Amino acid sequence: MDLVNAVTPSLSGVLSRNIVWLVWNSVLAWVPVALALLVFRSGRPGVGLPFSPTWWGGVILLVLFLPNAPYVVTDLVHLRDDIRLNGNGPVVTTVLPVYGAFIVSGFVAYYLVLAEIGRFLEARELSAWRAPVTLTIHLLCAVGVFLGRWVRLNSWEPVVEPRGTFERMVLALTWEWAPVLIGAMFVATALGHFVTRAVVEATVASMRRGARVTRHFRLTPRPDQA
Repeated sequence: MDLVNAVTPSLSGVLSRNIVWLVWNSVLAWVPVALALLVFRSGRPGVGLPFSPTWWGGVILLVLFLPNAPYVVTDLVHLRDDIRLNGNGPVVTTVLPVYGAFIVSGFVAYYLVLAEIGRFLEARELSAWRAPVTLTIHLLCAVGVFLGRWVRLNSWEPVVEPRGTFERMVLALTWEWAPVLIGAMFVATALGHFVTRAVVEATVASMRRGARVTRHFRLTPRPDQA
């Protein structure tokens, strides 16, 4: 009971301090999922890539918004302040679960987008490109996360203010520490995707096995029914 009394106000405090950016960043992380479904499931079946300008415009928009999914891991910069503001309240049962759920949500969204891209490539007989495309996306997202966190660049700025955005990007990418930070984000993004993919696919496989076993027992007659 003492634990419940301690957790409730602490959890409420964590959420009240962070609810705005948590919700906003979560929405931005899941926007690419909606875009991926629109882009990769709206085209007609065929071989090779579509050449529709509208389709390629959707791909560009997806690439601009996709870094918002792995970007969530950089919000750990707020963790230290939340632990400090939590005072004597529990951290493991309040602060960490909130951040954990938030980061997991972002990487699940990232995994779903890449899975959609993979299915699209396989359906168009381009399976050999899946690994190179995945690594390229990791790199582009690492650059995007760097520009978003350290330059405070938003996904829509290249569209609404291309000239100013280009100048800011060039200035940021020529900074001597840019390759180090981008490399670190590449590793974090790739590792996060690898772990998320392993967990999600193992969970789905386990659920399918459980469903098959349940179906088998339901269809198998009991001795008293034979």
